[in-house]
Amino acid sequence: MAAASFTVRAENLNAIATIRCRSAQDALLTANTYLRLGAACVSIQTPGGQNISPDRLDALISDGHGRSL
Repeated sequence: MAAASFTVRAENLNAIATIRCRSAQDALLTANTYLRLGAACVSIQTPGGQNISPDRLDALISDGHGRSL
């Protein structure tokens, strides 16, 4: 059985990047890095298939609910 992963998708005018991360914290770090590099849009797909913004994931992790994703 494969481990659950978070998928980070970053887009700008010329490129799209999709990266799988093993944890919510890694996904948030990756998403924030893409934002700092100038990505126009960044989204994170949880192991449950839910698409959320980096801000929402950060709030869930801060509240201690990141483990339930």
